[in-house]
Amino acid sequence: MDQKFENWLPLESNTNLLNKYLGNLGVNTDFANFVDIVSFEPEFLIPSSLGALFVYPDSPAINNYFFEQGDKMFEKAIPESLYYMKQIAENACGTIAILHILANIPKEYQFIINEESFCPQFIQNTQNMTPEQRAEYLKNCKLEIKKKDGQVKSLQDAHKEVAQENLENQNIELKAGHHFIAFVWHNGSVIELDGRKKGPINYTDCQQELFLEKVIEICQKHYIEKDDKEIGFNLMAFQIGFE
Repeated sequence: MDQKFENWLPLESNTNLLNKYLGNLGVNTDFANFVDIVSFEPEFLIPSSLGALFVYPDSPAINNYFFEQGDKMFEKAIPESLYYMKQIAENACGTIAILHILANIPKEYQFIINEESFCPQFIQNTQNMTPEQRAEYLKNCKLEIKKKDGQVKSLQDAHKEVAQENLENQNIELKAGHHFIAFVWHNGSVIELDGRKKGPINYTDCQQELFLEKVIEICQKHYIEKDDKEIGFNLMAFQIGFE
């Protein structure tokens, strides 16, 4: 397959569609999926979360805030075992955020991903690459998977199937007005992964059951409070181990 992913269709921050995408990538959604956080109150949080997707408006006020922070946001050390990739393909932030979560799942939970699916193959093929090389690999990705029914699907098919689902005109090119980032609980730290930033941000250490509380504090302090005129924020927890 010769097509490059230089421009992707933006994903919708809809848990039903994103869970379908997880399935396309090889995740067993009987054991793991995305759940909307409907309230930031503690009783509504999900203690079994090891990752989170945060969607925020691509706002000048928020972007300027991070620019003004400079390098001090990146001073806390990042574990060498953390998987991180840059973003160079437009609108690929949703896919990159999901890959960031799946690539950093602790070993004891990796059973949720089919070993012969897109996700583990992508991670294995890029494990020894730099974040920039991983971004290039994604842009030029030629991964294909043969399904049980004999049909061959590309990573592009897996993405488009979900991105186009609610579009009336499936040939339309869209520019996203929102940006996806990921948070992961890795080696006891709450880390933000955004392919457009200089690198990962290690915000704080915490116990796993407090992960979402810390993510909410970070989102409020560094995003929501920086542009109180915007309402298009959405937080989704990646939940593992439910019936």
